[in-house]
Amino acid sequence: MSQPVVESAPLVATRSSIARRYGVYALLLFVVLVWGGSFVAARMILSPEGAHATALSPTLLAAVRFLLASAIFLPLLARQQMTEQRLKLADLPLFLLLGQLGISVYFWLQYTGVRLTNAGIAAVLVVGLIPLATLVVARVALRESLGARQVVALLLGVVGVGVVAGQQGIAIEVHGGFLLGALCLVADALCFAVYSTLVRGLRARYTPLTVTGGTMIAGTLGLLALAAFSGDWRTLAALSAGQWLAILYLAIVCSVLAYFCYNTALTRIAASKAAVWLYLEPVVALGLGAALLGERITLPTVAGGLVILASLYLAQRG
Repeated sequence: MSQPVVESAPLVATRSSIARRYGVYALLLFVVLVWGGSFVAARMILSPEGAHATALSPTLLAAVRFLLASAIFLPLLARQQMTEQRLKLADLPLFLLLGQLGISVYFWLQYTGVRLTNAGIAAVLVVGLIPLATLVVARVALRESLGARQVVALLLGVVGVGVVAGQQGIAIEVHGGFLLGALCLVADALCFAVYSTLVRGLRARYTPLTVTGGTMIAGTLGLLALAAFSGDWRTLAALSAGQWLAILYLAIVCSVLAYFCYNTALTRIAASKAAVWLYLEPVVALGLGAALLGERITLPTVAGGLVILASLYLAQRG
């Protein structure tokens, strides 16, 4: 009688490692698809079509979005605090800091930069610089390895983002407001890079649910403070049903699910390798804009998307 085949421990470990790696890739793909779609959803609320349509200010939209998301996390965190791991008071300052870096200050800088510059410049400076900034910050703070192939991949991704963003119109000006907006966008990319790097330290002590919910609630507090001075909450009553669906998409799918998946991915992959996936956001945004809003996609846009895919392939192999 033949003996059963027993797989060796190294082979089983290799298969398990491959499964975990592709699981991380699935999480990051979901994140970029969802966050890419957030541009289309936000456009329905910030710049709605129709003479009688109601528009929200960027700060008010961000505050409502994360207020709804925090309302989902609050009972989950409360239950976890009573039954599982408790949040240490010594870590509260770090949660507050990450909440501002990854949410309140991040969105305030981004919206200010977009208002003072244009969409093309914003895409290049924010989406293009986040992976590069994350590479540098992770190298300094976490001593993550830095290879020549990874640097080439990140630079290639910037080129791809520039090509894609060029189809939205890139106009560079020299007046003070434009320069201030560009500086805001650079600072915005740096904020998210620091967030992506420091959040891995919290993950060593807490679950992804605690990290995501805690930082989001902290960031929401900052957004509510900003909206108290710059937003008219009465305009919420005039929003259409479609706009409320877009807000729910931003709150539940983009904020709760996507941030949770991104933080989970950061526990299993280097911050610089996770950030390079963000290069796909403008590609997804333009694709959904063409499918849902009738926007035009040109051959340079397709070429830029292929360059971004090449950079992603190189980064994951580096």
